[in-house]
Amino acid sequence: MTRTTMLDPGRRLVVSLDGTTDLSRADIGDKAWNINRMRALGLPVPPAVVATTAYCRSYHAAGGRLPDPLWRGIVDQMWFLEAETGRSFGSPLKPLLVAVRSGAARSMPGMLDTVLDVGINSAIEAALAAETQDPTFPADTHHRFSEAYRHIVLGMTDAEVPSDPWQQLRGAVEAVLASWNSPRAQAYRRHRGIPDGGGTAVIVQAMVFGNLDDRSGTGVLFTRNPMTGEGPSFGEWIARGQGEDVVSGRADPQPLVALRERLPEVHTQLMDMAVRLERDRGDIQDIEFTVESGRLWLLQSRTARRSPRAALRAAVAMVDEGILEPGTALERVTAEHARALLGPVLDRSCLAGAAPVATGHPVCEGVATGVVVLDPDEAERRAGAGEDVVLARSSTSPDDLPGFIAARAVLTEHGGATSHAAVVSRELSRVCVVGCGEGAVTSLAGRQVTVDGGSGEVWLGEMPLLSVEEEIDPDLVRLIDWARSRAPLAVRCHAPAVSIDELAVLRLVGLKGRVAPEMAAHSLGADRDRLDVVFLELVERGLCTHSGSGLRLTPDGHRRLSTLLAEERMNSNQAVAGRLYREFCGFNSELKQIITDWQLRDHATPTDHTDAAYDQAVLDRLRHLHEAVKPLLDRLGDLAPRLRRYAPRFGEARARLAEGDHTFIASISKDSFHTLWFELHEDLLSITGGSRECEVAAGRAL
Repeated sequence: MTRTTMLDPGRRLVVSLDGTTDLSRADIGDKAWNINRMRALGLPVPPAVVATTAYCRSYHAAGGRLPDPLWRGIVDQMWFLEAETGRSFGSPLKPLLVAVRSGAARSMPGMLDTVLDVGINSAIEAALAAETQDPTFPADTHHRFSEAYRHIVLGMTDAEVPSDPWQQLRGAVEAVLASWNSPRAQAYRRHRGIPDGGGTAVIVQAMVFGNLDDRSGTGVLFTRNPMTGEGPSFGEWIARGQGEDVVSGRADPQPLVALRERLPEVHTQLMDMAVRLERDRGDIQDIEFTVESGRLWLLQSRTARRSPRAALRAAVAMVDEGILEPGTALERVTAEHARALLGPVLDRSCLAGAAPVATGHPVCEGVATGVVVLDPDEAERRAGAGEDVVLARSSTSPDDLPGFIAARAVLTEHGGATSHAAVVSRELSRVCVVGCGEGAVTSLAGRQVTVDGGSGEVWLGEMPLLSVEEEIDPDLVRLIDWARSRAPLAVRCHAPAVSIDELAVLRLVGLKGRVAPEMAAHSLGADRDRLDVVFLELVERGLCTHSGSGLRLTPDGHRRLSTLLAEERMNSNQAVAGRLYREFCGFNSELKQIITDWQLRDHATPTDHTDAAYDQAVLDRLRHLHEAVKPLLDRLGDLAPRLRRYAPRFGEARARLAEGDHTFIASISKDSFHTLWFELHEDLLSITGGSRECEVAAGRAL
């Protein structure tokens, strides 16, 4: 049963992960939640305890320090690790060493590196040497710990590492808590739109040792290839290594076949557990494991970062295998994935006779061109000035995250497909090639290169590209078919009870003439990723086409829109439509006069907007008109559900005007008052069966 430390009434701030805790990912972080779930499944996981995200918030509320009551919460929970392992932390008698890990609710590159082997000192090194009859293992462990602690916790390579195990543990815990507000963590949250208030959990987990002997090692397994999505598994392994050796990229690992040849029974166990975890989670899993003297331990399992192609292939394959329903598969493939799959590729016909200047492991597909820079700060600075850059590193660490975000592509000389660079690049959908070899990419500093993340090749200069928009992947076609069968072009909006269907999308494109996806999503109140899937299908059906920076209707699209508008008119209550239209006409002249007065002060001379009093008077008239029109806008949904969007769109224009952005009066490129009024007028005309000619004759020209 979970033992809990109660530091504040009603709040559980430190808990043991024994498979029974009912706390959520938001409470204990994704990593701890997964550890607890693996324990619940009976899988071999080293025992662990977690300080919750509320613990982190308490730390920061205390001014970024760890008060004794908070610290005692972790001290009190160490009993669980000692009871599970039969070892004692801080004692030379069967000493216990621990790993200290960060773990936010959402896996977040940029947090603190894991601190391994916490609790070792000279006396405990000697005790472990006596216990194992091998002085090499504890000496290697002590050396690894000291170097990592100086770099990760103390931030100084020549700093003195405390010898007291409890002081080491407290320092590591505080470093994890402080890293929530580190520049690299903040940069990632800004990039992904993650709120700052969540906090990170802190996991303290008993160590198992992949560097113990010749039947030990560490590795990473993906239940499917994260580059292609193909099964059954893909991974890498380092004999006599510890957990960070593979993901850091500092060492070049071997494929998992090396584990099968060295320890076949362990390999079989690992494959069986991987299948079990994938079916339990219903998604590709990224599993970190350690083998200690022939015994398999799973350190963590999480949803794998995968390339766009892998996301698509795996989603479709899992439907065929009975793991997923088609609706869930649709949610797994974002519009960003679709755009990447349909993006340009290198024109190979122009490469005849040329040779790449570097070649490595392709880990995130796409093609990108930029100038090679070696420093992540330089990459961030130059990208901020509008320059396309490619970040090249010997190997990467979490400190490089801002450079990853800024760069068009990432290159490394060391590391494999499960390295930090590979995982983070897939998370960011950043073109990436790793393991190019010593000096292969850092020697390209200052030169323009083109990186092909699909082939793993790097070419000098800007290479020509080919469009593949019409060569739709067969898996993507199946996904689109599922979307059409579930709800033909139906996409739920942010606002409850409002749906975005074929008519709403086509009507918006038709009214605006040409519309960018970002603008369409804003106007329709739709999720951009889901709306992009709708646009993709409209293009495939020949109803829309790409034109410049937006989409426009094709002749077939215009005909389809006319049919849908006629159906809408036939199904509308014409008595309600007539009343709403007459009410609208009562405001029409006033709105047009306000717009005219804003643009032409004396009806002949454009105003220069230097008379603040005049401008404010016009703005006040527009504000009063909006208040008067709001009851009409609120009733539009009674006529046709898609018209409900006008009320929030007008409200947004009014809010932007109040903030001082006067382009929302009449700009044709935005949802301004004038643009929205024009669109609403057209919609009311359509539903009532009116025409532009009738409007002109009645003096209500659009």
